[in-house]
Amino acid sequence: MTERSMHSADNSVASVVRQLLRDETHAEHVRLNQHPLLRGITRSDYSMAMYRLVLVAYHHFYRVVESAIDRSLSSLTISFSYEPRRKLQWIAEDLEKLGIDPQDSHFFTASPLASLPVLNVGQLVGLLYTVEGSSLGGQVISRHLATHHGLTPANGARFFYGYGERIPEFWREFERFMDTTLIDDEAISCATDSAKKTFAMMESILDGCHAQQAN
Repeated sequence: MTERSMHSADNSVASVVRQLLRDETHAEHVRLNQHPLLRGITRSDYSMAMYRLVLVAYHHFYRVVESAIDRSLSSLTISFSYEPRRKLQWIAEDLEKLGIDPQDSHFFTASPLASLPVLNVGQLVGLLYTVEGSSLGGQVISRHLATHHGLTPANGARFFYGYGERIPEFWREFERFMDTTLIDDEAISCATDSAKKTFAMMESILDGCHAQQAN
């Protein structure tokens, strides 16, 4: 009997899949949250200069990631709409409000990121788990940005506001998608590996922006 089937006797498959992914990516998640550009983002003394760098990093990350999501969904026979979940457009709104050009060498000088390949089902779910999970933490960040910096969804914090009050609904829908999609241990393994790589990719982009700040 596999680990998943043993746990399924007492728990829903969705909760088991979520817990497995959470446990397997815990170290990557903690390391990302402790990145120099992110670890103080809820503090009152967090600088707007660092916030701008975070938005630029996320712009470059989601530009590549959402392209891969679109191409992968087009090649797979699964029922999942990413359209209402698009985050690059939210980041673009924030960048425009703050007068930031994400291509400006003042913010980002790294080589353009390579396109991701078309992903299989497990890889796609792992990537989505990482980006959708970030929306949960974004709610907390959004409140602190409003309190400490006066940033609102209409004024520079649209990305972190995310789905707003609808986040429980969006997350439950994504959990159902994981439940019906990760149907065997091989798919779960692919998802776990993909989630870890997605965390690492985000960390690498943040590193590039942080290095630029130091120059």
